[in-house]
Amino acid sequence: MRLFKKAAGFVAAAALFAAVAPAATAAASPRSTCYGGRVCLYAGFDYNRGQVDHWRDFTKDDSNFADNNWLNWDFSNSWHSMNNETSSIRNRVGCSSTLWQHPGYTGAHSTFTHNSNDGFLANNAIGNNRASAIDIWCH
Repeated sequence: MRLFKKAAGFVAAAALFAAVAPAATAAASPRSTCYGGRVCLYAGFDYNRGQVDHWRDFTKDDSNFADNNWLNWDFSNSWHSMNNETSSIRNRVGCSSTLWQHPGYTGAHSTFTHNSNDGFLANNAIGNNRASAIDIWCH
């Protein structure tokens, strides 16, 4: 009888692990690689790993995110505003770029050099879900 209880406990633990394991190994966004010549922003930490896949890429300045919506994984419009919703960034544009807290390039800001990644903007001056503009220094 004791062997049966141990086996039942093992089966229950294995079933619990199987139910939890897929969430822990969820893939990053298909857009998480970020093509060269672009700065890619993501609505979720760690480039949307295991989260709703809202992303957007930029090749030039944008002084106000309020008029931009996130894109879905399939490049369709999510109809969800990106203003104050950025949680991670990849910079592949070839020069530095700065995220700004307020439209018009004002307020707290964080600068990211070419080929830099940050999957957790909460540890920067810009913070999590506070970006409202991007300034790309190439031009």
